Amino acid sequence: MKDLKGLQPLANAVRNLAIDMVESANSGHPGAPLGMADVATVLWKEILNYNPAYPSSSNRDRVVLSNGHACAMLYAVLYLAGYPLKIEDLKSFRQINSLTPGHPERDVSVGIDVATGPLGQGVANAVGMALSRDAKKTQAEKSYTVYCFAGDGCLMEGISYEACSLAGTHKLKDLIVLYDSNNISIDGDTDAWFSENISQRFLSQGWQVIDSVDGHDFSDINEALIKAKTMASSGPVLIVFKTEIGRFIPDWAGKAISHGQPLGEERAKKTKEAMGLDSSQTFSIDADVLKAWRSISPSRLTEANSIEKEKPIIDWVALDHWAKQQTQALATRAASFQVMDRLPDVFFGGCADLTSSVFTKYPSNARVVSSNNPGNFLQYGVREFAMCAIANGIAADGHMIPYVGTFLIFSDYAKNAIRMSALMHLQVIYVLTHDSVGLGEDGPTHQPIEQLAMLRATPNLQVWRPCDIEEVVGAWRQAYLSDSAPTCIVLSRQKLPKQPSATLANIEKGAYAIMDMEKPDLILLASGSEVDLACQTANILKQHELSVRVVSMPCMEQFRSQDDAYKQALLPNHITKIAIEAAASQPWYEWVGSNGLVFGIDDFGRSGKGSDVLKSFGLSPIAIAKRVIEHVALASELGENL
Repeated sequence: MKDLKGLQPLANAVRNLAIDMVESANSGHPGAPLGMADVATVLWKEILNYNPAYPSSSNRDRVVLSNGHACAMLYAVLYLAGYPLKIEDLKSFRQINSLTPGHPERDVSVGIDVATGPLGQGVANAVGMALSRDAKKTQAEKSYTVYCFAGDGCLMEGISYEACSLAGTHKLKDLIVLYDSNNISIDGDTDAWFSENISQRFLSQGWQVIDSVDGHDFSDINEALIKAKTMASSGPVLIVFKTEIGRFIPDWAGKAISHGQPLGEERAKKTKEAMGLDSSQTFSIDADVLKAWRSISPSRLTEANSIEKEKPIIDWVALDHWAKQQTQALATRAASFQVMDRLPDVFFGGCADLTSSVFTKYPSNARVVSSNNPGNFLQYGVREFAMCAIANGIAADGHMIPYVGTFLIFSDYAKNAIRMSALMHLQVIYVLTHDSVGLGEDGPTHQPIEQLAMLRATPNLQVWRPCDIEEVVGAWRQAYLSDSAPTCIVLSRQKLPKQPSATLANIEKGAYAIMDMEKPDLILLASGSEVDLACQTANILKQHELSVRVVSMPCMEQFRSQDDAYKQALLPNHITKIAIEAAASQPWYEWVGSNGLVFGIDDFGRSGKGSDVLKSFGLSPIAIAKRVIEHVALASELGENL
């Protein structure tokens, strides 16, 4: 067994900097960094394949910090190892515009592959990275291991069960989870609320387990990591490291109080003294220790090749021309299926047990993942949350563009992972079907109402709700080009008629006139399946001598980004505006204003035939036209009285 006692000063340097960061910010989490510093030191110094000069090298080992509250440990390690972080960056821990925020999410340029805030998601991200690696073409591209730090809280969260079950089923190789088993969470000793045998749980899910490793014995840690790397060639591995949270804090070690608050000046000094460090210094590292940290064995240097892949050029004009020739009524989920089948093989697809309903497995390119076949299409089972977090890991790996499919209503299950896609600027495409009460008899539990408003309220997320196959092409084009943001493509179950031809350029502005008059009396706005409803309503209103412009608004976010001249020309302030959408009315008031009218649904759905449900909410051409005429007459009357 290799004697690694000389690593103690290196590990204590990690602890020293973690303490200083938390104390300097007067905020943060010292417990996990002090508890896992020994494991992190052995991993980086003895095992990990990396080179700080090339942080984005394609064959570097990946490290995911699922317990992102341990980020002070990660920052300390990255600085000590020679990544482009400076002492000044550590001193600005948790400050605005710092390279060292409280939960860092992702910054490959300084060595952070993924470090999640919400517990458990990093485990799923790591599974996604392992899946992405397996889908790569050459063995050279696959020559790395994915490591994931996870704590008790990560494994309490249900997403870890979902993701690890899938990883075990597919025997994902070169995936190693480093479990910080300290039996403490914020409320105290976890025995009162977390009592299952984790090793047995992972074994039952098809993992290999190395149990009860002393997380403070460097030789034991090293032996476990070497063994795990060998075992991981045949499937995923969990190493259970028994650690002490807040190690070396004189009166807090092993206690929940050490988890998430500064130590205070005196306690910080006593902790440093317990490690044999100079307690009078802050952000100070012995020169020999720093030199030892920054010495890397030449055999572990990674190549200086980037993970960035050039996207194939797609002839979107030709695809749009093809779409213009399609005249039959189609559910937009079926239209999306046809468009996807004409896209190049750069996607990693999947669905949460709804493949035959969501239409995400396109025949020309999708190769189903199995334990013996890497593939590029994964049947996730009933695991919406894990599916979307795994997609984040695939996107973070940078090799393929992930898309995943489920019903719009189940975006509720996946919401936090979708939020993390947006926050981390990851290109993930969410194909969300069965988009309104028009889906019919499945009833209120399956009929989305507030989900569109929820998704539209998420920063850095584009939500497309196309009305026909041409708008579907526009939605997929924008999703394909959106390198630093996720996209939701929201699709109907019911068939929708083909609308009058529109230019791809207009569609991609997010809103455009699909029916127009030179001097409209009013403007009807709609998205998706309600665009045709708006057109039918406009035809009725014409019979009442009302000149109507119908605006299709497939993407509010895209329209919001247009210049003021275009927005004002399409939606002039002085013209009455009415919006129609079979969902929560709230988002549309941005466009119709306080004097406008919104035909939406601000209640839960009803069980019945889709067309009957829509009518029961007043969403029929005649019902809408009647109310519009009343609204216009009332507005005119008020104007005369004024």
